[in-house]
Amino acid sequence: MDIELTNFFKKKAQKLIKKDPSLNSALKKQINLFRSNPFYPSLHLHKLQGKRSEQYAIKIKSDLRALSIKSMDKKDTYIFFDLVTHDEY
Repeated sequence: MDIELTNFFKKKAQKLIKKDPSLNSALKKQINLFRSNPFYPSLHLHKLQGKRSEQYAIKIKSDLRALSIKSMDKKDTYIFFDLVTHDEY
């Protein structure tokens, strides 16, 4: 499985890591787990509903989720585009 990170995702991650340096290792760990096994239990991968029904979320750290979409052009590629709290989505 391939993973792409948008520039927005990278910038938001840097901003959040500045506030909480422990987030760096959690983010790397969860993204690597997703790459090797998207259904690993600690990821809590799930498809969102409603107007976000084409999006997926994985758990990064307690209340933080990484949002992604499946690429239309590339099979088995997920594009991570945002980091949000559980309440934000």
